[in-house]
Amino acid sequence: MLYSAMAIKGVEVVRADGELLGRLVDAYANPETGVIERFIVDASAIGGAVKLIPAEKINEYDTERRRLTLDVSIEQAAAADPVPAGIPVVWPNPDDESGPELRVISSVVGYMVEAVDGAVGQAADFLVDSDGLVMRYMVVDTRDWLPGSDKLVPVEWIESIDWVRRRVYLKITQARTRTCQRASAGSHLLDQG
Repeated sequence: MLYSAMAIKGVEVVRADGELLGRLVDAYANPETGVIERFIVDASAIGGAVKLIPAEKINEYDTERRRLTLDVSIEQAAAADPVPAGIPVVWPNPDDESGPELRVISSVVGYMVEAVDGAVGQAADFLVDSDGLVMRYMVVDTRDWLPGSDKLVPVEWIESIDWVRRRVYLKITQARTRTCQRASAGSHLLDQG
C-alpha cells in the first residue's frame, strides 16, 4: 500500500496496547535511498518533548482511524533522542557518523521540479510504500504547466536535489512527465494490488 507522506502528519502515535504517545510531526528520510529512517513524534502525551523514534518500530498504520502504532514501550519512547526546538531540516544519522545526513520529508514540498528540458511544476508530496517505508513516487503539482493535473513521478527518475536553490532535477523530459500516472485528488493512500 502507498501512503501520502503529507497526509500522515498529525496522526496519533500509539503503542501496541493503544496507549497514546503523541502525534506524528514529520519523518527523516535518507535522500540517497528514499527510506524513512526516523519518525519525529511530539511525545507530549507522555510528558516528553519532540522525540526521534526509529522507523523500524512501526507496527501498523490505520488509515481510517489515522493512527500509527509503534512497537515501543513508554520507557523507550521517553528515552528516545530528543529533537532540538525548531526541528532541523538536516539530521546526522545517529547510527553511522560517516553515513548520509537525513532530511525532513516535508522540507522538499514546494521545491520547483525541472525536467531536462524545462520546469514541470512543484513537489507536493511523496507516496511511501508501507513495505519497507520507501518513498516510491513524488507527487508533482503541474497546475501551472498542465492545468488540473498532479503527476506521480517515480523517485528513481530524480537526478538530484539542489537543497540551496530548492530545486528537484529529473532525468526525464517534459514530454515523458506528461505520460506519468495522474495522482487522484485528495487521496491519502493508493492500493497497488
